[in-house]
Amino acid sequence: MIDKSAFRNALGSFVTGVTIVTARDRDGKPVGLTANSFNSVSLDPPMVLWSLSLGSASLPAFRDAKAWAVHVLACDQQAMSDRFARRGVDKFAGLSPADGPEGAPLIEGYAARFGCRARFEYEGGDHAIFLGEVVDFDRSEADPLIYHGGRYGRVMPAEADEPEAQDHAQLAALGLARADADGWRLTEQGRAQLALLRRIADKG
Repeated sequence: MIDKSAFRNALGSFVTGVTIVTARDRDGKPVGLTANSFNSVSLDPPMVLWSLSLGSASLPAFRDAKAWAVHVLACDQQAMSDRFARRGVDKFAGLSPADGPEGAPLIEGYAARFGCRARFEYEGGDHAIFLGEVVDFDRSEADPLIYHGGRYGRVMPAEADEPEAQDHAQLAALGLARADADGWRLTEQGRAQLALLRRIADKG
């Protein structure tokens, strides 16, 4: 027998993006929710999928929808993610969302957006799996919001990309970098300084 809590924690080891999925119900009212169960399926035809709990109050609206849109959130949209994750609130309060070309409400500020024509629904255990054909999409230069182990995060550059070549001598003079047989590397002090700067940047 699998321990559900341990299983959920193990799944949390997988880093995902964060999305808001939107549609309109049969009365034309906008509906939306936060989801990280998004994945690509096919390039030809272009198809994506996401899943929703069978206990969700939004399930009937998405089952009826002819189209829906997946918004991959940008790294500065944590508040928007939290807002659409709450139950029992008007998630669109104060928003006046226009529809994208596919006919689903559009949330501004995203890193990427996929407007889909609803194609198939499958039941997988306690979730419904929605598969759609992408009929329009858009992408910005914003870094995506990511989620891991129950916490939000953001993409950081690889260490090898950090110091520019012209800065090596100055970093070495400060004790922050050194040269070895494989090239320039940050020292322990340099890595500590970099970690501090990253924490400051994240809080800003």
